[in-house]
Amino acid sequence: MPIETSSLFGWCSPDAVESAAPAVKRSGDAYLQSVEQTGDTWKQLGPHYAGDGATEMITAYRNVAPNAGLLADTAKVVSRALTEFADGIRFLQIRRTALLERVKAANLRAAQEQESVCRAEPVYTPQPAATADLLLPAEVSALAAQYRALEEETAAKLRSASHGDGGLLDLATGIPATIINGMVAKGISATTARQTVTKVPTPVPVYRRYLTAEERIRHMARGRWITDGEWKLTTVFGFDLRPNVFRGLYNHSGWYRNRVSANPSNWVLPDKFKDLGTAAKGIKISGGVFTAVTAGFTIAGEREDAYNELLQANPGWSRDELNGRANLEGGVKGGTKVGIDLTAAATGALIGTAIGGPAGTLLGAGIGIGISVVTSIEFDFLGGRTPKDFAADGVMEAIDNFANGWNKLFGE
Repeated sequence: MPIETSSLFGWCSPDAVESAAPAVKRSGDAYLQSVEQTGDTWKQLGPHYAGDGATEMITAYRNVAPNAGLLADTAKVVSRALTEFADGIRFLQIRRTALLERVKAANLRAAQEQESVCRAEPVYTPQPAATADLLLPAEVSALAAQYRALEEETAAKLRSASHGDGGLLDLATGIPATIINGMVAKGISATTARQTVTKVPTPVPVYRRYLTAEERIRHMARGRWITDGEWKLTTVFGFDLRPNVFRGLYNHSGWYRNRVSANPSNWVLPDKFKDLGTAAKGIKISGGVFTAVTAGFTIAGEREDAYNELLQANPGWSRDELNGRANLEGGVKGGTKVGIDLTAAATGALIGTAIGGPAGTLLGAGIGIGISVVTSIEFDFLGGRTPKDFAADGVMEAIDNFANGWNKLFGE
């Protein structure tokens, strides 16, 4: 029987899909430009008309511009999704062409084998089909499944296009970024800097004056020529995967204190910030700055998602109303998610210092990153939300309920 390949045909034309993408983007930009130009004209009504309903007429247009901006962003997302869909089809078409050639050759070999059997040649010995030929139906099904997955992925992008163009924020807050951020943060915390004296070669003789009278009297000279290099204080950077001693746990846990005392080389006793050198202080500060930047991306992403959702749910709101509520939700929900990530990192660090040694640091970092990743995965039992979304929504709902109760009791 010939190998069935009908599932590899009837695919969308990548050229037709890609040709529609620029038109969608241009339409969105053109609509936004038209609305903005009309808005500029509409605003001129204020100085020239002060009759009944003037305020209502002027403010009625204030809600149109935000929606036009969302439409333009949606058009950009749709355009990019179509372009990526076309590129994906082209890649699969290359694989389809090569696979169909192999299927054609396998079908030809099978037909020749059947003809030999029908002729019943006395010297003919049936040969088993090659393993590669036996696997071809599975490869055909797998390639067809990849095309269907590409269609479903594109459909999901188009369905979520109205959420706006996340761009950099989506990349900075996704699961891959969560893993990378955790690894970078651990790398920064494991970087060490110490000062040491090293001899620096001098390419040409250097004259160094003695700075004190005692030196001049001892050497009977005002200075000396240095030809073989001079000693200088330099900073040497290193990488130490051993965890720091957790002072709080050390002071209150006899088990942990005994472990550290029995194998002190598996831990690092952290110095106070004021006792660190300039380079070491810079490393500590850079770790804090990196944490603040990643937190800022999370809060900004939540703020943008909240703005787009509010714009769709409340088309009559003004830009100020949208921004005010979006800022509140972005701060609360983003702050909740940042708190979950910090708690995950602290949990991993606690486990790492309890184990000790580089193995403890690596295991603790893996657990901390793992918690952040798992809480970023969508689950059906949470209504398609992530645990972080579930917690953030709960905190936001609690704040709203408190505010509503307060307003009922004491007024706004």
